[in-house]
Amino acid sequence: MLVSLKSFLTGVGGRHYFNFSILLVGLLLPGLTATARAADAPAPWWSPAAAAALDDAGTNRAALVEALDKVPAAQREGMDFLIANMPAVDRQQLSADLLLKDVALAYAGWEQAPWHDQIPPEIFLNDVLPYATVNETRDDWRQLLIDKCTPLVAGCRTPGEAALRLNEKLFPLTGVHYSTARKRADQSALETLDSKLASCTGLSILLVDACRAVGVPARLAGTPMWTDNSGNHSWVEVWDGGRWHFVGASEPDAKGLDHGWFEQKAAQAKADEPKYAIYASSFKKTGLIFPLDWAPDLTYINAVNVTDRYAQEQAKPAAEKVRLLVKVLDHPKGKRVAAAVTVTAMDDPAVTFSGTSRDESADLNNVQTFDLDRSHLYQIDVVAGKAVVHQAFCPGAAEQETAVVYLSDSTTLMPADFKALTPRQAAKLRATFDRYFAANAREQSDWNFTDNEEECLRQNEPEVRQLAWKAYLAAPSHGALQSDFQSDRVRFQDYVSPYTVKIVGQRPANGWPVFIAMHGGGGVEKEVNDSQWRIMQKYYRDHPELGGYLYVALRAPNDTWNGFYDDYVYPLIDNLTREFRLFGDADPNKFFIMGYSHGGYGAFAIGPKIPDHFAAIHASAGAPTDGETTGVTLRNTRFTCMVGELDTMYGRHDRDLKFQKEIAQLRGDRTDIYPVTVTVIAGNGHTGLPDRDKITTMYSAVRDPVPRELTWLQTDRVVTDFFWLQCPNPAKQHEIDATCRDNHLTIITTNVSPATVYLDRRLVDFSRPVMLDYNGKTAPVRLRPSLRTLCATLQQRGDPDLAFTARVELP
Repeated sequence: MLVSLKSFLTGVGGRHYFNFSILLVGLLLPGLTATARAADAPAPWWSPAAAAALDDAGTNRAALVEALDKVPAAQREGMDFLIANMPAVDRQQLSADLLLKDVALAYAGWEQAPWHDQIPPEIFLNDVLPYATVNETRDDWRQLLIDKCTPLVAGCRTPGEAALRLNEKLFPLTGVHYSTARKRADQSALETLDSKLASCTGLSILLVDACRAVGVPARLAGTPMWTDNSGNHSWVEVWDGGRWHFVGASEPDAKGLDHGWFEQKAAQAKADEPKYAIYASSFKKTGLIFPLDWAPDLTYINAVNVTDRYAQEQAKPAAEKVRLLVKVLDHPKGKRVAAAVTVTAMDDPAVTFSGTSRDESADLNNVQTFDLDRSHLYQIDVVAGKAVVHQAFCPGAAEQETAVVYLSDSTTLMPADFKALTPRQAAKLRATFDRYFAANAREQSDWNFTDNEEECLRQNEPEVRQLAWKAYLAAPSHGALQSDFQSDRVRFQDYVSPYTVKIVGQRPANGWPVFIAMHGGGGVEKEVNDSQWRIMQKYYRDHPELGGYLYVALRAPNDTWNGFYDDYVYPLIDNLTREFRLFGDADPNKFFIMGYSHGGYGAFAIGPKIPDHFAAIHASAGAPTDGETTGVTLRNTRFTCMVGELDTMYGRHDRDLKFQKEIAQLRGDRTDIYPVTVTVIAGNGHTGLPDRDKITTMYSAVRDPVPRELTWLQTDRVVTDFFWLQCPNPAKQHEIDATCRDNHLTIITTNVSPATVYLDRRLVDFSRPVMLDYNGKTAPVRLRPSLRTLCATLQQRGDPDLAFTARVELP
């Protein structure tokens, strides 16, 4: 171009050539100088991957170039790694100052750590150096956590030891805890430290950052969903000893690394099903996206599928096992409560498990877990302070079951102004009760309790109940019943049954448990029945080591075929239990009834008719009786049956198997109702069943006098009371289904009218209306506890725990 221009200028005129040449040199010289300078400048030191990232940084390119230019040579590899792998959202917003400061602190922490030589450079780059874990807010967290965490790990020699120390100390130090009230699932460390509340993900991010602050390689791990579909979860993995280990954030385990409440759940993860796989976060690009439950559309977080390591290291439950998860809530839809939980096999008290339920500070998916043999039925006992709840667990076919226990189901709902009675109040009230129970029926019907006395009931129902019970025990109206007790006999109308009483062991604190044992025989000569009665007097072996009980061998009132299962039997048994409550120092909630052959048929009839009398019922070599026995009423009562495989007379074996199927159908998909078992003894006939130690498996049972759900299918015209229900005109195929929970009373009746529902503070809170849903029609009901109702039901039932303070009449 210069040559052409020179020729042009020469053509114009020689005298102008020099001037134009000077001008041209003046114009071109700056460009030539800049070209020379560029040729002398060194090429950028960063990698092609980082250069490509700069091209995608938009207006933030200058900040990233500044970070690359200013980073010390010893830290260049780290800065290059970050910029080459950071998400686009970070390339377009992170400042040079933040990157330079964070990289410098990360290198310093790694180099000063006692375990520096144990950390490969590639692990440092990916799991110590990064300024973020997943998609949390990018903020300046490292210096703050260095200051907090460095003293905590003083003396630690390995990264694993340091991680465990941080998990144990950091959360109590900062006051951070798990809560569903946290602002967001994906909070940054600084956001969590500010709010003190975090999800499992927020807790994990904080622990990851704390580890990285002191040079411990750490990363987030988690699953989008457990295989039982109970939810997602996040935790932390730390590098130690040449491999990754897991730890639950804010959930230190005394066993150390690779232990936590979720290890059994993790063992069920499925590597080839993305929804159920386990992933670990990676800053380096991997080609696999970390699925974020809280941000399902976000695709820039890299991951590694680590499922196989968890599945290989954790043992899965055997096919004959069932995994039981126990949650304890203060009331339905309420909060989780930390309570002592014991699970015991009903047929073998030696098979027992214990643990503690989780409260609101634990992750929602962190549930107390037990691996149980599915061949047993179990009783779940929950204790929290003074609240004690018993609940059945009947394993189904599922590999895992969840039992939810409500403390309110067994807790007396005391008013806010609850207070103990003064000695003067107690004495005056006791005197009033003494006069009431000494009065005749007409005087009682006209009786008026004072407002002050009624106020005592409102403020302290349990204490008033006990005062009324003690007065009733001392009443002068029990003469005939007491005479029968002293003569070891019980009667109903013209039917009289003698019995023997054997004291076994020492009296328990709450009174004597009573085992009523019924003999074989039936429709045979009196001598045979007498002989069978004598056998029953010593048939079930003594077990004083259990804690003490009364063994009552009951003689049938006659020698008929159905001596233990006819309409006169049920009120006779009611009188028998009343005798021992009134005069035998018996524990009202520890009555048991059992029998063999003829007595087994009696247990099959009596137990389902009046299950509210018993803690447990057992029938050997007996069977259900058509029209008299129904399993429907055993929703809350422990019932066991034993029959020989070869005991085919009168269809006993087949009838028991049919009963077993009926119970399975009634139970359906639930595991907390119908604690009923039928045991078939292979190769055994009618005699010689292995049941002589049956008391040992029944003794632990405790009656629940106020279960929250009732099903009362009536099969006669004589049983008028059933737990907290009453029907003055019972009849076959009349039925009441009742549920009372959270001040909501639901009643469904079939062919029943009228009926009464009895309530008290064990079932409802009188300070609030009770919502009554009666055969589909709903209306609020205001109830007031009444001393008259308490005394009347105490007289009717002769049982302090089946006496109530309020009533709802069903039209």
